[in-house]
Amino acid sequence: MPTILVAGGDLRYVYTARALLAEYDVCAVGFTRIFLPDSNILLAETAADTLPLCDVLLLPMPVSDDGVQVNAPFSSKSIPLAGLLPKLRPDALVFGGKFGAARELFTNAGFPVIDYLDSEELAARNAIPTAEGAVQIMLEEMPRTIHGSRVLVTGFGRIGSRLAYILRGLGAEVTVAARHAADRTRAQMLGCEAVDYTQIRASQFDVLCNTVPAKVITAELLAAMQPDALVLDLASKPGGVDLDAAQQLGRRVIWALSLPGKTAPVTAGEIIAETVSHLIKEQGVTK
Repeated sequence: MPTILVAGGDLRYVYTARALLAEYDVCAVGFTRIFLPDSNILLAETAADTLPLCDVLLLPMPVSDDGVQVNAPFSSKSIPLAGLLPKLRPDALVFGGKFGAARELFTNAGFPVIDYLDSEELAARNAIPTAEGAVQIMLEEMPRTIHGSRVLVTGFGRIGSRLAYILRGLGAEVTVAARHAADRTRAQMLGCEAVDYTQIRASQFDVLCNTVPAKVITAELLAAMQPDALVLDLASKPGGVDLDAAQQLGRRVIWALSLPGKTAPVTAGEIIAETVSHLIKEQGVTK
């Protein structure tokens, strides 16, 4: 079986490593036995420890905060990215999410670099824990039930469509704002009201849920909304809410980044493992 090195990451990657055992020999660095008790996983404290040469390196998302050290919140020691290079076979594949400045280190060393965040499989499957995590936040933060609440969902992509579906099932009155007529039609087929962005009447809603990574929740909308309404931003950076205006107006905004890893780390880890496994097979790594 191919050997895969899981280096760093949050709780998602504990379950990623465990899931990969079904198909690979797994090594890990950046964790302790408390998190990875399975003796079938070869665990090293740092990359300087004894490890076999690996066919695949799996890095977290983001790969690094500074482009030098692996993002490894569970490690008591720093893990230099450069220290991982000697642990890789010459034809090894390097996977990670949001490489940033770290990408150049591996490409200069001649290793193919694959950002699994570009995978449609990962994005589509992550929409489920993201939408469910959003519902969890709403239940915790709202002074009313979701049933009967008036909710605006901006954007009707993978996350927006899944969130609207769940909210409708819970009895919310859902309005979807979408740029394209086809998306508005699909929203209406779910039983939602549908508008374009120029037709939003922010004062009508108890919750505004944004899924668009562009400033669609503007200062004008924030000024018009109910003072006690909740704004929940699910979009990746730079987000979709005018945060400066929200602060000036005293609006309650929660920017919920990386929800799968926070609310469903087991599922999120398994999704990463399955996605990477499929990508490895597409690259022809079978030895």
